[in-house]
Amino acid sequence: MTDQPAAPTQEEPAASEAAPAPEKKGGAGKVIVAIVGILAVVVLAVVAVVVVRNVLSATDPTQDAKAGDCLANLPQAVTGEETSVNDVKVVACEAADAKYSVVGRVDDVTAEQASVDEVCKAFAETTMRFYAIPAGGKGYVLCLKPA
Repeated sequence: MTDQPAAPTQEEPAASEAAPAPEKKGGAGKVIVAIVGILAVVVLAVVAVVVVRNVLSATDPTQDAKAGDCLANLPQAVTGEETSVNDVKVVACEAADAKYSVVGRVDDVTAEQASVDEVCKAFAETTMRFYAIPAGGKGYVLCLKPA
């Protein structure tokens, strides 16, 4: 018998070496998508606030009224009832339709604070008050006298 060298055999790789582990992809793409998503939500929230504020200010013609301004078309209100003030407008005190003069303004008050006479005590000429308070929030009081 002759000694022949053994033919080389290929070994099968072990199961753990069979498939290399998948390369981990960087998480930068996911982070960028998350940041863009958060920024989009923030931008939408800001736009919503601006739109709501503009809509509310459009329905409150007295929002920017201050001492020295006069009001026209102020309706007579019944105590305890809400009255629409959409027709009220700030006018020059010399205008024929000026009915009330603003002698003072008190900001950042609740409905409870606005409903008591003392809210305008700093303005001695006050004969009536007008206030705009959003439900559950804070608003302002205009202390008025006849124009």
